[in-house]
Amino acid sequence: MNTSETAARIPPLRELLTVLGAGMALAIWTPDPASAGTVLKISTLAPEGSGWARALREMDADLRAATDDALKLRIYPGGVQGDEDVMLRKIRIGQLQGAALGGTGVSRVCREVLALEMPFLFGGYDEIDYVLAQTEQEFKALFLDQGFVLLGWADIGFVHLLSKDPVRGTGDLHGLKIWRLQGEPITEVLFEKAGVTSVPLAIPDVLLGLQTNLVDVVYASPAAAIILQWFTRVGYYTELPINYTLGAFVVHRKYYDGLSAEHQELLTRVAAARIGEHNLRGRGDNEEALRIMRAEGLQPVVPTEADVASFRSLVEESRPELVGRAFSAPVYERILRHLGDFRGRRDGG
Repeated sequence: MNTSETAARIPPLRELLTVLGAGMALAIWTPDPASAGTVLKISTLAPEGSGWARALREMDADLRAATDDALKLRIYPGGVQGDEDVMLRKIRIGQLQGAALGGTGVSRVCREVLALEMPFLFGGYDEIDYVLAQTEQEFKALFLDQGFVLLGWADIGFVHLLSKDPVRGTGDLHGLKIWRLQGEPITEVLFEKAGVTSVPLAIPDVLLGLQTNLVDVVYASPAAAIILQWFTRVGYYTELPINYTLGAFVVHRKYYDGLSAEHQELLTRVAAARIGEHNLRGRGDNEEALRIMRAEGLQPVVPTEADVASFRSLVEESRPELVGRAFSAPVYERILRHLGDFRGRRDGG
């Protein structure tokens, strides 16, 4: 199977997806005349045809059908509006009204989201679903404090290490050059504590970094690794889910408030339904992606209990520097309390 055929078998995911270009100038937003309807301009890094882009297209179709075109989305996929920092700037000055953001953009809006992405926090999707439900109103309020209406979490999935040499434990990272997402504080602290060489790069530069041996180790959800083509430049993936990552669909508060109450309710309801469907599809995509990577020749590396313990120990050692710096202690403690409550009930405690 060639590379393009492989990529086509997995719908691309939104947050770790490629940035394809610089932004285009648009007029400052105002609701269109009643005859044309109100248009919300929404940008995403996810390319056309990806799960995120499909979910946005479905939202648009639902809104148009329910309002006779009085409310609709104009979608800019594939990063044509620039990277997520650029998107956020355009939203704040009215050139866009919202975005389907990945991990970087979400944490730019609300750093507390990083508390949900701590390594080894979650053991499965049942825990994730419970904690997200319990913290939904708190995070909606946090986003609103920053001027954004949170309309839904997007599931990226669990992240794995992909490498040119086998990586079982933290000791195997020494002497290797590890990619680090530019501006992301958790990996910055972890790699510093581990005493390994990390190379900060933006998402679009990672494939070239692998091709030129600038980096030897990267990390991504399995489906993202295929869509980004990173899997074509490594020989191994570590069968250890490191952390869960997520994105969000947001609209700036001033544009949301400019909608009628009826249209606000409709947008909120349609977004929740379509993003929920997208998340269920995405979880299956990641499982399929692991099978495809193995079929394409990537070798799974299975850590021993001691290897897993080395990663967990690194996280524990780094925790004091992350809590209160990357995200606030009260938010993190509430997440841990909800997680503990769920595990206690599930396990009969």
